[in-house]
Amino acid sequence: MPSLTGLAVLVAVLCGGAWGWRVGTKRLYRRSIFDGDDNRGARGWRRRVRRRYWITATYALMAALAAYVLLMALKR
Repeated sequence: MPSLTGLAVLVAVLCGGAWGWRVGTKRLYRRSIFDGDDNRGARGWRRRVRRRYWITATYALMAALAAYVLLMALKR
């Protein structure tokens, strides 16, 4: 992989990961006593944290794939 393509994919991974982290943490800290969900205990907290990591990894992988496909399409 040429250095420019690798650098662009790396930048896309970092941006996608940061965006995924933001999306994943939105619901984590903004909680209210009026939320009617059953995720109030430690098990719910761990579930939300696990979900945050999965969302971050998914966004990073999607951004890397999109950047790679876009660069390969532009290369033609």
